[in-house]
Amino acid sequence: MKKSEKIGIGTLILVSIVIIVLLAINRTMIQQEARNLTEQKPAEGIIKEENNEYSLEKAIENGYFIITNDNKIYNKDKLDRFIKNTGINSKNRIEDSIKIIQYTIEGDPIITELIYKIKDETYEFSGKQVNKTTYILKHDNTQDKWSSEADRKITVDDDIPGDVFTITERKDGDYINVELALCAQICYVDENSKIYENIQICSYRENAETVTTSASNVTQYPNSSINTSEENLSSFYGKVVESYQYYIIVEPNEGEEIRKSADRISINLGKYNDALYEVGTNVKVTYKGYVMETYPAQVDKVSIEIKSAENFELRFYDKQSQSNEKVHMILDKSEKDKYDYNIYAYDGSVNILIDEKEMSLREALLQNKITMNEILAKANNDLKDNRIKGDVYRDGGSMEYKYDNYTLIKFHRLDGKRDVYIGTKDMTINDIKD
Repeated sequence: MKKSEKIGIGTLILVSIVIIVLLAINRTMIQQEARNLTEQKPAEGIIKEENNEYSLEKAIENGYFIITNDNKIYNKDKLDRFIKNTGINSKNRIEDSIKIIQYTIEGDPIITELIYKIKDETYEFSGKQVNKTTYILKHDNTQDKWSSEADRKITVDDDIPGDVFTITERKDGDYINVELALCAQICYVDENSKIYENIQICSYRENAETVTTSASNVTQYPNSSINTSEENLSSFYGKVVESYQYYIIVEPNEGEEIRKSADRISINLGKYNDALYEVGTNVKVTYKGYVMETYPAQVDKVSIEIKSAENFELRFYDKQSQSNEKVHMILDKSEKDKYDYNIYAYDGSVNILIDEKEMSLREALLQNKITMNEILAKANNDLKDNRIKGDVYRDGGSMEYKYDNYTLIKFHRLDGKRDVYIGTKDMTINDIKD
């Protein structure tokens, strides 16, 4: 082999070695760069997960309104309450605040806080001095690790006048937009004045699943009225104090075990619920025996019945007075919105025994301890089960229920008479004079 050929081969080998070394160095640099990207420290303001109040479990527990990437929303009642308390059409706007958490694809929280405040400053409106109000909007994305560093910041807008803005939900295609909407025309002083426009707060899909029971911080409260070993069910009686499309807020009755946990319980009705639970309606809620310690507290509802008590019984007492008046008013329909008929006692007085406590029927109806509809439903069941005797009249469907010591008559005449009479065991429909 010639000397020149040996030099050429040696040069080629040297160049190959250099190329291999350079490739190895380049690969090492790429790997190190990737490690640096993966191990990048969170930006200032990002809290480690184990201490993060905005983790899903903690956020649910803290009662924040939450929108997740798997099309679920939590604590919707908090948003509904904020809208009810601060909306411009509310009868009495009151101060309130709400914290909204939306999670990125990577699971990082974007935090929005909306506050409604009533100022000490006043202005004249319709000849009266009215307090100025404002919405304060805070937006915090400092925990979004995958956004650019310049975008990780907290912004605050504390100049959103409450007399021209209101919080509302607006449908936009498949989404529901929560926004501060202008509800008045603004006259700007000059071209340098701040221009107000609708402000979007957050949005969620219209078909999002409303979740009310998804936290590990729960407490079990046994209840003797229902408790099966297979399902571990419990129940309580209460009154509906707030009613919305997809959920209701129930105040448990005094003495219910669940009141040791909270005096307000949020009950999810489900998206396709058709029942109407008006405020003031008495209900019996059966649930899997765990209570989520939010406020209002939440339970995993199994069933809801419009029902005031497990056991009740009418007590009729013959007339004691010497009055010749046989018919006495128990309740006028104008006294309770839920009745379109009057309720009378005939030739005596009527009490009711509810869970071993006796009171006048009038008092029980006025205090929503029982409803006349429940009493009539029980009479129909008693008649159906042959525990009592009864009859139906050909006047449009008036019913007569005969108990051992009293008679109950529910009119349903073609002329529109719908009144209820509770009287002596010998009372008949012919004894009732129009």
